[in-house]
Amino acid sequence: MRRAMTTGTQSYIPNKTELVEAARALVPVIRERAEKAESLRRMPDDTIAELKAAGFNKMYMPKRFGGFELDWGVHYDVARELGRACGSTAWTVSLVFSHIFWVGRFYPEAQEEFFARQSDPIVATGAAGNGVLKEVDGGYRLSGRWKFLSCVDHADCAIVTGRDDPEKTFSHFVMVYPEDYKIIDTWDTEGLRGTGSNDVEIGDCFVPWYRALRREDFLGYVTPGSKINDHYMYRMRAAPLQRSWFAAPLVGPARGALEEYCNITKSRTGQMFGERIIDQVPVQVRVAESLAEIETAELIIDKNLHFIHESGLKGDDFEGIEVLKARRDMTYVARLCVSATTRLAEMMGASGQQRGNPVQRLMRDCRAVATHIELQWDHAMAPIGRYLFDLPTGDPVVDSQKANMSGGSVGSLIGARS
Repeated sequence: MRRAMTTGTQSYIPNKTELVEAARALVPVIRERAEKAESLRRMPDDTIAELKAAGFNKMYMPKRFGGFELDWGVHYDVARELGRACGSTAWTVSLVFSHIFWVGRFYPEAQEEFFARQSDPIVATGAAGNGVLKEVDGGYRLSGRWKFLSCVDHADCAIVTGRDDPEKTFSHFVMVYPEDYKIIDTWDTEGLRGTGSNDVEIGDCFVPWYRALRREDFLGYVTPGSKINDHYMYRMRAAPLQRSWFAAPLVGPARGALEEYCNITKSRTGQMFGERIIDQVPVQVRVAESLAEIETAELIIDKNLHFIHESGLKGDDFEGIEVLKARRDMTYVARLCVSATTRLAEMMGASGQQRGNPVQRLMRDCRAVATHIELQWDHAMAPIGRYLFDLPTGDPVVDSQKANMSGGSVGSLIGARS
């Protein structure tokens, strides 16, 4: 794959096929470094350098600032390949590297400033925190602490949440630079150990007005950044796009676990009688079950990404129910992938519990992804059930749209995306 320029408008922009091929070529070295990433509890420097050299951090970076500005969904195809070797690497590419599109939704002044500082950037984000904003002349003073900023050790900025009203959970998305915050080493987990999702803390820093964007302006349809960036990802409602980030760190490791299990098991024999494990019918059945779950997850993801892309091309905003369905679908994908990988790991017995066993590592990565607040089963499923029973879902957009809708909720839900 040809390297793109790192500044200004790209002279050459790779397509999805080229980026996927580049990811596939990196799988062997990523697999070799998976244990190192776990031990470091962050991405190795060499891995970050190779991922950036392949251009993965520029997939959703605005063209006007030297990015590729590719259609939504490329992150999934690229990171799924990498996830076969390492869930943490898939998480980094699918989530962290996609955060660059957040910058493209900010005020033009913020974008100009940021990309003048760094032409080959990585953006960390933190929404789990207690940031406090106080309005001052020309902007705000920000203080607080935030959790779970993946890849923050390698980041060129962090976008965190802050509130200017104690009654609100948060009111703004705020862009801050490494000199503004202190990284606190807190990430020591069962799965996704290599993501380096540490805390950051800000005692007090000044943030100019253009680096503090109101929540509704950032998440809603038509953003300040869409005035200078034409692609649909900078103006569509953000939630369904962002939920697709979880797909690759689930399906990639699930695929990888199945591949590793089959490769290892082909040479395994029974401890008592020496029979080949692959000749056992229960083993054959369970492997087939895991494959069926993984392929079902992939079908759901493909349908969701196709819907997002087609909606973007047509200039359509998402119906409220589509936002709920996007969360439901990704939560179901998580359940399928956790089930598939857990079954595989359990079939390996005690030998599968060894630290160096790739199946249990990939299973742990899937389980860690599935614990994300956006993938909590009851929270994702209950609003759909309430919608079907003509009860308030708790989502103001969905409920207001349903109140103005003719016909039953069941018919409208089943007919969505047809």
